[in-house]
Amino acid sequence: MRIGLWPSIFASPFFGLALASTAVIEAQNASDLATDPHFREELGVNQYTAPSIEQLFNTLDTLKPIPIRELTRPLRAIRLDNRAKFALSFGVLIGDGFLAVEGEETKSIETLGRELFRRAKGLGVQQRVSRHSKQLLDLAKQVDWAGLRKELIVTQKDVETAMLDLRDEEMVHLLSLGGWIRGLEIGAASVAADFSPERASKLRQLDLLDYYLERLSTLSPPLKSTPLVAQITSGLKDVRQKLGDTPVVSLEDVSAIQTTARNLVGLIEGDTSTATATRSE
Repeated sequence: MRIGLWPSIFASPFFGLALASTAVIEAQNASDLATDPHFREELGVNQYTAPSIEQLFNTLDTLKPIPIRELTRPLRAIRLDNRAKFALSFGVLIGDGFLAVEGEETKSIETLGRELFRRAKGLGVQQRVSRHSKQLLDLAKQVDWAGLRKELIVTQKDVETAMLDLRDEEMVHLLSLGGWIRGLEIGAASVAADFSPERASKLRQLDLLDYYLERLSTLSPPLKSTPLVAQITSGLKDVRQKLGDTPVVSLEDVSAIQTTARNLVGLIEGDTSTATATRSE
């Protein structure tokens, strides 16, 4: 933005104060706008987006014990080529953070914070994540697992707010979806490890699944036509069929859902072995 003012004015300390005050006010207004329900609804962002990460954690709490060793993946820097993958993978990483907290894996937190920052940079919102990366490490040193969990939720919400400020609602939905897919894998694995029809029924979140399928169908044509989105849509439709076409979700169905979710995570993270498996199923 150009400001048509004389150079002498820029040298004035009063100009510096005024500019700083304006920046603060604009930032506050942007944050207020991002949390305004009418603004959020205008962009199609409601209780199923960012808050679903917190809701996901609450759902997983009801499915304990969680087979953490089976589900834990080595956290690594991944090579991504577009913002959609950065958004989806950021959500996946939040799910990985949940596992690290549940397993009280202190060593994983530093890598987690660093990779969250890197993926946020890919989304252009790294400033919102930098302080959270440090806070995650500090909380891990304090062995404050409850605090770490809350920090993960706040980190995700801050990234969402930053993207809403940019009116980048498609990335908001994809970020939330990435977290939900990783959560589905964790939840299905937990049910499969200790199966009962009652526990399996907790996976049947059909309204939420339909919401994500609807959002995928309304993505911009260039994004919607990518192989990644097409395969995610196909995988979620398969999960929808297994959860919705029978009154009781069987152990076989739960195991198949876990496999589908694991393969989708592999697609998002660029794991070619799982990507090949998903295409062949």
